[in-house]
Amino acid sequence: MIELDVLIIGVGTAGEYAAGTCLASDRSVGLIEKGPVGGECIFHACIPTKSLVHAARTYKKIKAAASLGLPACGDPVDYSKVKLFKDGIVESIGMGRDERWIQRGAQLFKGEARFRSAHEVEVGDEMLKAEKILITSGSVPAVPPIPGLAETGFITNVEAMEVTKVPERLAIIGGGPVGMEFAQVFSTFGAAVRVYDAADRVLVNEDEEVSVAMTGFLAQQGISISTSVALEKVHMTSAGKMIVARTREGDEQTEEFDEILVATGRKPSLEGLNLEAAGVVTHRKGITVDAGMRTNVPHIWAAGDVTGTFLFTYVAGEQGMTAAMNATGDGEQMVSYEVLPRATFCDPEVASVGLTENGAREKGFAVKVGRFDYADLTRGIISGETEGFFKIVAEEQSGRILGGHIVGIEASSLIHEISAAMVGSMTVGQIGNTLHSYPTFSEGVRYACQAIS
Repeated sequence: MIELDVLIIGVGTAGEYAAGTCLASDRSVGLIEKGPVGGECIFHACIPTKSLVHAARTYKKIKAAASLGLPACGDPVDYSKVKLFKDGIVESIGMGRDERWIQRGAQLFKGEARFRSAHEVEVGDEMLKAEKILITSGSVPAVPPIPGLAETGFITNVEAMEVTKVPERLAIIGGGPVGMEFAQVFSTFGAAVRVYDAADRVLVNEDEEVSVAMTGFLAQQGISISTSVALEKVHMTSAGKMIVARTREGDEQTEEFDEILVATGRKPSLEGLNLEAAGVVTHRKGITVDAGMRTNVPHIWAAGDVTGTFLFTYVAGEQGMTAAMNATGDGEQMVSYEVLPRATFCDPEVASVGLTENGAREKGFAVKVGRFDYADLTRGIISGETEGFFKIVAEEQSGRILGGHIVGIEASSLIHEISAAMVGSMTVGQIGNTLHSYPTFSEGVRYACQAIS
């Protein structure tokens, strides 16, 4: 039996942040990982998808080069080479992480973790005993129980990263961030794409104006959207995979595809952990934790997607670090989600923070809304980036910012000015009176605030 001060189960984002914090406290640290060290974000999610999004956006700019007085390139794309580009990015970031943690003093155990008691975990032929345990095992794609889907076959974000040829006809089940990113990538490289979603709009967690705008942009790019539909069954035909859907009004829709991509969210990766042996309590979305990431078992913490809190990489990192600080320190650190920016890396990008307009009104706020279009920004006109808008939701009397929403180029970066303003309790008047360099995209934040004050 190997005895450790701290054992971390899962070495994705949360696990790596936790490991670094624990090693800095001079504890003996064990890491268990059944897959590649670095986790989903590096190998199947954030890094590879953003690489593909970047390639797709660059290709669209190349095809539009003539509008800038430059020679246009209409050469067809060999998608296998785009995949090689993506693979190179992933390799440069992901490879060698095992050795780095070992060099920093951690003991790495490869395989499936299984609790034998509250302090003992089995992995392969090894039995590990730890004073403190952190569960950071991540999440896996959630697949809806659509009759015939499993038998017909489908791909998730994992398999989508490995295709070397773009399917001619692609169905995407799920109109959230993952579905939107893949829809635009594969559409740009030649696929005829249809997105299905049970909700009444895509990106349903975003402000309604944002969803409406993105639906329009997707339509302009040739992407078909079917919302408010239930998928009744899937089956094979002589020429592809048939989806049978039914609208809210009861009408049946059928369409044939070459491939089906499921992007309907994620579920905690708990299978095989045998949490019952440790006495750890779970809920529908994952492991139950308090604000300090502690479970109901005093010496066990959990962090990242496995808790089902907010499934963002940066949240997982913060939770992992917080859990490790609490496991190795005397105090009690807590994670705050009060100001939580989020971004979808579609084209144009979508980013938001705080409350939507409808959400603010539902909470009883009297609100004012300020809006400014990219088409009215000098920088947008110069660069040809005129799609989208800035939207600020503020409390009417005080001018306090309740939420910010951006659709457009660099939205994922620009949203942080609004986030910082919210953390600092700044008003729209203060942002509106703050000088912004010209010509920049960030002026849009100022002008949207001025539209209120």
